[in-house]
Amino acid sequence: MSQSKTQDLLAFVRQLPVGMAYAPIYAKKYAIQSGKISKGKTPLERSHHQVMAPSDVALQIERKPDVFQAVGVFTGGRSMGLVILDVDRNLSRLKKKWGESLEGAPVVTSTKANAAKYLFRVPEALWGSVKGFGLSDTGAGYEVLWGRQGVIYGAYPGSSDGKAPEGYYGFEGDLEAIPEAPEWLLAEMRDHAGKEIQDGGFIKNRRALDFSDRDPAEVAEIIQSALKVIPGQGAGSRDHWVKVGMAIHSELPTDLGLTLWSAWSAEDPEFSQEWSEGNPCEEVWNSFRKGPVSLGTLFWMADQQLPGRMWLSEDLRKVVEKVEADNILRIRQVQISFPELIKRAKAIQQIQNPAEAAHAMNVLALEGGYRDAGALERLLIAQMQFEQQDDEMAMDSLLNKDLKFEYLIPDLLPCPGTVMIHGAGGDGKSMSAWTIAKHVARGIPFSVRGDLVPVEAGPVLILNGDQSEVQVQQQLRDLEFQPSDPVTVVMGWDLNWYYRFVKLIEKHQPKLVIIDSITGCSRGSAFDENKKEFASPIYWLANNNGRMFPACTILLIHHANKTGGFRGSTAIRDAVDEVWGLRRPDKKQVERTGYNARIITVEKSRAGRDGSKLLMKLESDLTFSLADYVELDTDSASPASIVDRVLQRLRAAYPRSLSRSDLAADALCGGSVAAIGKALQRLVSRGLVEVVGQTSTGARPSNLYQAVLSRDMCVNKCPELGKPSQGLESKKGQPLSVSSFGGETGAKEDTPTPCPDLLPSHTKGSGIKGQVFGPSPREERTSEELDQLMQEAARLWD
Repeated sequence: MSQSKTQDLLAFVRQLPVGMAYAPIYAKKYAIQSGKISKGKTPLERSHHQVMAPSDVALQIERKPDVFQAVGVFTGGRSMGLVILDVDRNLSRLKKKWGESLEGAPVVTSTKANAAKYLFRVPEALWGSVKGFGLSDTGAGYEVLWGRQGVIYGAYPGSSDGKAPEGYYGFEGDLEAIPEAPEWLLAEMRDHAGKEIQDGGFIKNRRALDFSDRDPAEVAEIIQSALKVIPGQGAGSRDHWVKVGMAIHSELPTDLGLTLWSAWSAEDPEFSQEWSEGNPCEEVWNSFRKGPVSLGTLFWMADQQLPGRMWLSEDLRKVVEKVEADNILRIRQVQISFPELIKRAKAIQQIQNPAEAAHAMNVLALEGGYRDAGALERLLIAQMQFEQQDDEMAMDSLLNKDLKFEYLIPDLLPCPGTVMIHGAGGDGKSMSAWTIAKHVARGIPFSVRGDLVPVEAGPVLILNGDQSEVQVQQQLRDLEFQPSDPVTVVMGWDLNWYYRFVKLIEKHQPKLVIIDSITGCSRGSAFDENKKEFASPIYWLANNNGRMFPACTILLIHHANKTGGFRGSTAIRDAVDEVWGLRRPDKKQVERTGYNARIITVEKSRAGRDGSKLLMKLESDLTFSLADYVELDTDSASPASIVDRVLQRLRAAYPRSLSRSDLAADALCGGSVAAIGKALQRLVSRGLVEVVGQTSTGARPSNLYQAVLSRDMCVNKCPELGKPSQGLESKKGQPLSVSSFGGETGAKEDTPTPCPDLLPSHTKGSGIKGQVFGPSPREERTSEELDQLMQEAARLWD
C-alpha cells in the first residue's frame, strides 16, 4: 500500500467513534503466525477477544503498514448491536424491493459491481433472539453478519471468483448515526434463530449425529445458548476452535456434545472445504481428555459477546447462578488443611493400581475444592519444587553446587539433556531412536568421528503415545530386542503427566527416555502445535531434568511438516538442547550410503555440534545400525578444524597419553598453544577425551590427555607403510601411527601389533570417517536372497 493510502486509512480510523470493537486487517497473502495465508479479510488474532479502540487499530497500522492495510468492525453485542447486511450480488434487485429501508444507513462499497454492505443496529432487547446467516442459507445474494467481523475501509482483495479486481473499500455515511435495522431484516434474523432452536442445532448437508431419541439435558441447552453468540474466527483460529470443543467435552463428552460442537463449527464459512469428506470434528473430539479448559471457558467467550449472561434465557440464567452459588458454598465448606491434602495426595501416588489411584485422586480433588485430579497433580509438583529450595540461589551457591554435565554417548547424547528428532512419516524416526536405545540398553560401543567409543549400559524407558501395542512389538522384534534387555515400555503416555513422570524415573532410574511422539503424547493439550504453549511440557522436562528427577537423556520424536522442518511452534525448538533432522540421502550421498540409509543432521546444538551427522543403515540381514557420519572433501581426507585434528592425534596415539605441549609440538596438529588448549577443553567436555594424569616436565605440572575409546575394539593402528601422507589419515581413512615426540612426556608407546589386511569388518555401521563398507564375505547373499531382503526392507522403513 502506498504511503498516501496508508495516511488515508489512518485518517479514517482516527475519526471512528469509540464504543465498538474494531480490528486491523492483515494484507492479502500475508503469512500470519498460524501459517495460514490471509485473503485480505483476516483480523489481528487478539481482536477476537480484546475490544480494540480506534487508537489501538491506528497504532498497529502505523507500526506495520505493510502488514495491516484495512480496518474491520465486529458485529453483535460487542459493538452495541451492530449488524451488517452484506450484499454480494443482486443489489439492484434488493434496492427495488427494500430501497426505502436502506436509505440513511452507512454503506461500504468496493470494485465489485452490484454489491455493497449496509450497517444497522439491533435493539438490545432482541440481541438474544436473533441470528446472522451466510450466503448459502437463503440464496438471496446477501448474508447477515452478526457476531462476525466485516471490513469497512482500506484495501479490497478482489472477489474470490476473480471477476472483481483488487482495489479499495469506500465508505459513505455517519457511523454515529446508524439507523435501527428494518423490520424485514430483523424478521429474517429471528427466523434463523428460531430454525436453530426448532432443529436442535443440526448441521444441514453435513454428516452429523442424530440425538432425537435422547432427552436434551439442561447443560446441553446452556451450551447451545452460548454457542449461538460465539462466532467462529476463520483462518488461523484452530486454537479457538479446539478450546470451544474441549469446553463442551468437559461437561458433555457424549454424541450430544459432539453434535453441538459440529453444528457450531460448520457455521464458519472459512472452513466449508473441510467438510467435503465428512465431519472434521469427530477425530479431534475423540482425542479430548480432562484438562484445564472447562465450561467456564465457554461462558467467558459468550460473555465477551453479550456481557451479563444476556445470551441465556431467564430460566437458564437462574440454573447457572444456582450451580455457581453451590460451587462457591462447597469450596467455602472445605475443611482439609494444606499439609493434610499434600500428605494424602502423596499416599495415593503409592497405590499400585492406576485405576484405583486415579479414582482416589479425583475424590480427594473434589473433597479439597479442586475441579479434578489434574489440578491436584500440579499442586503436588509445585510442592516438590518448593521442597527443593533451590529456585533462588546466590552466585556462590550455584557455582559451588556439585553439578555434572556428562554424555550418555560421548559427543552424541548429553546427560542431562533433551534431544528432538524429526522427520517425515515412514523415514525411520522410531527405528533411529530405538536403535540408540539398543546401544544404551546393552552398552554397545558407538562410532563417533570414525572410532568406537564406550557406551555405559543402563535402563531405557519408552513412553509411547503414537502407535498401537502390536506396532511397538513388531518394531522391537525388527530391531532384535530380547526379553532380558532392560527396556520398559509405557503405552498411551501424556506429556502433561508430570507427577507420574517423576515417579517413573525414580522407579526405573533410566539413562535414556524416549517419548514417541510429541504430538501423539499431547492429546489432552488445549493448544495446537503452532502455539508456544504447546511446548510447555517440553520446557518442564528440560528445566527439571536432574533437579526434580534423576538426570537422564530425553529423546523426543516429532513429525516433519510439508517443507521438511519440524511441525509447530519454534518454541519446541527453543525448549530442547539439540534438534536432529532425519531425511533420505540425496543422489550424491546415496552413492556412498546406499538406498537403505537415512542421514540424521544436528540442526541445533547447545554443545556446538551444529552440522554433525549420523548415518542409520538397514543392513543386509534386516537389522539396523547407527553410527557417526563424517562427509569428507574429495581432495583431502584431513580434518579441517583444530578440534578434529587434536582428536585424531590422540586417537592415533592411543593408548598413549599426550600433553598439550606434545600436541603443540606436532606439526600435523597445527594451531597455537591456546587453541589446542581450548580444543582439549571442548573434547573433554564432550566426553571424547579424558584427563588421565599429570606430567612434571616444565615449570609446573601439566595434564595428560587420552582418547576415550572402547576397550573392546581392535587397536586400529598399523606400522607406517612407505612414505607417510602429510595428513593425519590415509586416503582410505585409516589413521597412521603417531609421530615421535622428544622427551619422556606421556606414556611410551607399545610395539604395535600388526594389523590384518584392510578388509571390511563384519560389524555393522558406517566405516571410519564416514566411509560405508559392504557386508563381509560370510554375509554375502545370492541375488535372489537380496531381492527378497530388499522387499522386506521397504516394509521395515515404512
